[in-house]
Amino acid sequence: MDKVELRSCEKFCSCNNKVLFILEYLLHTRGMDAPCQPALIEIPEQPPRKQAAQHGPLKLRPVNREQTMLASIYVEELIPADHKARAIWDLVGRMDLSGFTEALRTTAGCAGRPAWDPRLLVSLWVYAYSQGISSAREIERLMEWERGMQWLGGLQTVNYHSLSDFRIEHRAALDEMFAELLALLAQEGLVDLQQVMHDGTKIRALAGADTFRREKTIRERLAEARQAVAQFGDPRAETPAKNGQQAAQERAARERKQRLEAALEELQALQAEKKKEEDKAAVRVSVTEPEARIMKHGDGAMAASYNAQITTESSHKIIVGAHLSQCSSDAQSLQPALQEVEENLGEKPAQVVVDGGFTNRNNIVECAAQNIDLVGSLANPVERSEAAMKAQGIDPAFAPHQFHILEAGQQVQCPAGCILPYVRQSRKRGDLYQQYKASSADCLACRYKAQCCPKTLEKGRTVSIRVEEQAEVAAFRQKMALPESRAIYRRRGEVAEFPNAWIKDKLGVRKFRVRGLIKAGSELLWACLTYNIQQWVRLVWRRPPVPVS
Repeated sequence: MDKVELRSCEKFCSCNNKVLFILEYLLHTRGMDAPCQPALIEIPEQPPRKQAAQHGPLKLRPVNREQTMLASIYVEELIPADHKARAIWDLVGRMDLSGFTEALRTTAGCAGRPAWDPRLLVSLWVYAYSQGISSAREIERLMEWERGMQWLGGLQTVNYHSLSDFRIEHRAALDEMFAELLALLAQEGLVDLQQVMHDGTKIRALAGADTFRREKTIRERLAEARQAVAQFGDPRAETPAKNGQQAAQERAARERKQRLEAALEELQALQAEKKKEEDKAAVRVSVTEPEARIMKHGDGAMAASYNAQITTESSHKIIVGAHLSQCSSDAQSLQPALQEVEENLGEKPAQVVVDGGFTNRNNIVECAAQNIDLVGSLANPVERSEAAMKAQGIDPAFAPHQFHILEAGQQVQCPAGCILPYVRQSRKRGDLYQQYKASSADCLACRYKAQCCPKTLEKGRTVSIRVEEQAEVAAFRQKMALPESRAIYRRRGEVAEFPNAWIKDKLGVRKFRVRGLIKAGSELLWACLTYNIQQWVRLVWRRPPVPVS
């Protein structure tokens, strides 16, 4: 059956499922039966599609970007009544900002452009840090459209240069404002110095790790910088006016020379602390930020950083003191921190809780002398002794505590059975020690000489055993053995490390935006000020009013 016959077939014409019909026909013509004889499904004929009514072209709303629009904006309605920008503006208005206006030279009735109100600049920086913004250029950009900054500036934009200078040029006024805020929080009952907790955290400096150089390189670059500056001549001499590019080049050359001179001075100061010549030769400083130091962070990274020391009271986690240190170790930072708390609030804390980095003999004695209850973790003397022996190449099995005292302290017996007679006693850092010394013949004949005295084999092993611990340290050790002291110490992490995490995570201060110890310290204080203001907003400004009975 060809196509014509297929089309004229009555069955084909009446069949609704023509595909199944063709398949069945082909199988039949070849002598094959369909594997299954499905009944043809009667599908109703689909109604013909209605043609869409013909109309004119579609109407689409155009976008016109070449028009000018006159909009009316009521600034007070840009932000809601409970917006934190209003709280910051309110709180800053209560403070004495005269320290920020002392350097201003614009007065009413005299020529000159009016200066920006310090209340506005302080509020802008605090609000920006609360949003995780620490860039002056970013603040200037956001003042064009961000509602909180629009409201603070009254739709005006502050130049980034004015913002940047304001952040670093008023350290004394910033210290006074920080202390004034603490006094205000104390009046609200949010500051209690019965217990404070102290901790340190590393914050990266603006300098890179690749900017650190040794003395030879610094001197070579300094000589090149001085030659470059000399080409411009004496700046005090009368010379023809220079264009902008020449003035910028001269200024850059002089600034580079100043940085290298500061780097050389810093390097010489560090070398003076070293005793060995090889240690002095290994000293390096940054040629762009000489005051920064290479420090190890919690993630194991080594980077140019400063050590931020922050003291927090435990009742409401308010920061009561903060400063920067150039030392990666925390051992010497506790006493300056306690002194700073006293300067800010007029009294010292009754109790301070610290971790093992601050718990050393000097801090224990100093806190006892000032009647400050120190709570911290003290290293096990046995573990410290074994670590010291391991550093000297001595096996921990031959550490001093492994020697047995005989005959009322007149001699000791080493783990190998050798007898060491008493030699003398001495006092070191307040502890009383007794020294015992073995003869060189006994040490040379001992089979454990490589483990016991690898460096003093010809002289014989000398052992110092502590027989009396300093009174303050012994009392501290007994106190920390009590359950109540250990319970206090367990709260240290949630209080002392909370503001550190907030400043880095919420405020975004993981790397300083400015160079130098003083300027970076000002930025740290801005971050701590913002943190305390945020606590005031949370605990006071947004606190529901007490119903009047």
